[in-house]
Amino acid sequence: MSREFVREDYLKVEITFDPVLPAREVAIGWLSELPFEVFDSTEHGLIVYAPNTFINPDELAQIKTNLEAIASVNWKESIVKTENWNAAWESDYEPVNIEGRAMVRAPFHSAPPSGLDIVIAPHMSFGTGHHGTTWLMIRTLLDLDLKGKKVLDMGCGTGVLALAALKLDASFVLAIDIEVGAYENTKENAALNGCGNENRLSVKCGDVALLKQHHHHDVILANINRNILLQDLESYDQVLNVGGNIALSGFFTGDVPVLQEAIKKLGWECLNVAESDGWACILCGKTQK
Repeated sequence: MSREFVREDYLKVEITFDPVLPAREVAIGWLSELPFEVFDSTEHGLIVYAPNTFINPDELAQIKTNLEAIASVNWKESIVKTENWNAAWESDYEPVNIEGRAMVRAPFHSAPPSGLDIVIAPHMSFGTGHHGTTWLMIRTLLDLDLKGKKVLDMGCGTGVLALAALKLDASFVLAIDIEVGAYENTKENAALNGCGNENRLSVKCGDVALLKQHHHHDVILANINRNILLQDLESYDQVLNVGGNIALSGFFTGDVPVLQEAIKKLGWECLNVAESDGWACILCGKTQK
């Protein structure tokens, strides 16, 4: 069930590791189990944000202790007042370059000279391109032919994947997220990118149950987490057109065999497995009903 989107003070945790890997990716996995909503990878570690009242201090302290068992950890916690949120993320946020073919940037960054240009103001929603899974999903999209295709973006977060699909000439994108804040943020980012045309983009707040009202997608994007994916794969299969593609991410490389087994049971073809810093993305094709 979605929580109400309330504007409150946020907990900011700045972490550096020595060595950085695999500690940073392990930290992202563990912190993802808590209500952290923004994950910005840095050269030496990670910066994360969450609503202050939603974090259990004991659980957070345990994660810190566990990380100290695998790396040298420098850990700094601070509170960001709601009114200072924009200034906080602007000071931390750097553009993300996807192999020179696409850039995910904030409104205050200069546009790239070429390639796909995606402008994101995150406002505490997931999906700035810094996280390995978002990077992998965008790179996967760049290699797909989306022209004239109907696309479903499940767990859209900031809307970064939905917007990328639109800019790659998808004819229509349905973006769904269970969080009210993500729903609002996707609509805002759509306007920033000149993609607010309701004839091409529909943003909904809800979960997989909404798919009963929306059938027939040529491409599905689902960057969520392993457990949700395993739970919802059959629902995706019901709305994915034969000959269509589905890109899955939000899980570690060690989870790939489990996902591949579920994919096999649905009769999908595994077309590619990509990896980045311990995270994975699986691209599948649906060849039969």
